[in-house]
Amino acid sequence: MGTTCCCVNPLASMGASEWVSLLGIAVNSILAYWIVRTIQNKLTNKRVLKDHFILEMKEIRAEYKTCLNNLYNNKTHPENVIPWFKLMNIKVADLMKLISKKYNVSENILLPYQNELRELITNNDDFTHQFKDKKEKNLPVEFSDNSRHTFIKFQQEHNHIFNDIIVLINDCEK
Repeated sequence: MGTTCCCVNPLASMGASEWVSLLGIAVNSILAYWIVRTIQNKLTNKRVLKDHFILEMKEIRAEYKTCLNNLYNNKTHPENVIPWFKLMNIKVADLMKLISKKYNVSENILLPYQNELRELITNNDDFTHQFKDKKEKNLPVEFSDNSRHTFIKFQQEHNHIFNDIIVLINDCEK
């Protein structure tokens, strides 16, 4: 009564072709893992960049919205208008230059906010008539109902531009 060993080492009984197949499976697994990780990292990096630009665009939209709300609520100080627009134009130009290169969005898409809105305010009769007096007394300009209606109309006509930019960034395959 002898005992027989039922445990056979499967690796010892493998031939050369089985070893080649096993090595092929291992190499393919490592290669697949590397490809998935590389692609995933690239996609993640692209999404992070898109999210950054979208956040920047939302912040610019919020600043213009605050400006328009201040106009409507007669909280705009005349001495702050031109410097504020200069600062916003710098921010917008820098951001749009990058977005334009990366996502093929026109650099001029926000020109209504950069130019038309500034002209709408600085050429407004209420603004020009009150500018000197309100500036000296550090008081906000009081806009008429007609002027406020003009500001609302501007916002209605151009507010979509920010969402258009966000959609263009998201839809871009780059």
